[in-house]
Amino acid sequence: MALRGEGAVCRRFRLSRVGGWVTLDKTESGNCKGAAAVNMAGETNQSLDELVQLQCQQLVQQGRSINIGRREERLKSRDRLQGFFEDLQAILTPEMTLEIGAHAAPFSQRMSLRGIEAHAFEANPYNHKAFAGRMKRRAPAVKYHHLAMSDTDGHVTFQVKESRGDEPFKKISGNNSLLQRTAPGITYESVTVPSVRLDSFLAANGLEGRSFSAWIDVEGALGMVTAGFGAALRSCLSLIVEVEDHSFWQGQMLVQDAMRYFAGQGLVPIARDFEALHQYNLLYLRKDMADRPDVAAATSRYLQDL
Repeated sequence: MALRGEGAVCRRFRLSRVGGWVTLDKTESGNCKGAAAVNMAGETNQSLDELVQLQCQQLVQQGRSINIGRREERLKSRDRLQGFFEDLQAILTPEMTLEIGAHAAPFSQRMSLRGIEAHAFEANPYNHKAFAGRMKRRAPAVKYHHLAMSDTDGHVTFQVKESRGDEPFKKISGNNSLLQRTAPGITYESVTVPSVRLDSFLAANGLEGRSFSAWIDVEGALGMVTAGFGAALRSCLSLIVEVEDHSFWQGQMLVQDAMRYFAGQGLVPIARDFEALHQYNLLYLRKDMADRPDVAAATSRYLQDL
């Protein structure tokens, strides 16, 4: 993508020093033009749309050396990105980690063994029952919550796939969701599960203002999850999130809207993988974290090895 050089002004966007990330420009008061502030000239949506387009173009270039047609190469890109995200935690040193849509909570287990306070959230009651005992044995310090992270404090309905035609589905699975699939012919067990907004959870547990990194994999329900964040992402140093550019779940948030949301929260996408054609992971850093020399150096090494 032809950008106009480090430090150049690209309409309302500034090219960051770290890897040339395109970020929202800031006013002198620190408010984001086109994102965190209301633009009375009606340019807010245009600003964010153009920003996301530029960010997408930057990110897709990271796949130039990957043979997308080969599954093993796509999975290798996923594993490298996830490994990089975990390596960054040793540099960022968050006070805690959050794993939302945790399944067996592998990230939380590894972070807990490093001495980081780890919270894992799993909505599927079958998963939580299957893995809770194992968690106590392998990583007893992990706080493994049977909770759906959503836009609601109280209870929500979780959709557990039962069958499609004559084919039954396993209920202990990582691909069930708060949303039903767009694919026809699937029957569901609709289960009522406890739910909490992230801002409410942090407030209730005395965790507001503590720095954290987050791993989010919620099978299409990202819109419901982020709707409950409130101002929580002000304390987020980094996150990795699964996104889709095709609707696999009914009413889901797609990648363009997800990127608009995270841009408005002051987060910068620095890397992605190519796990599948329409589903992949984005790695975000808070802008001031991306600007740190040690983080910039680690990021540069990762990108050079692609």
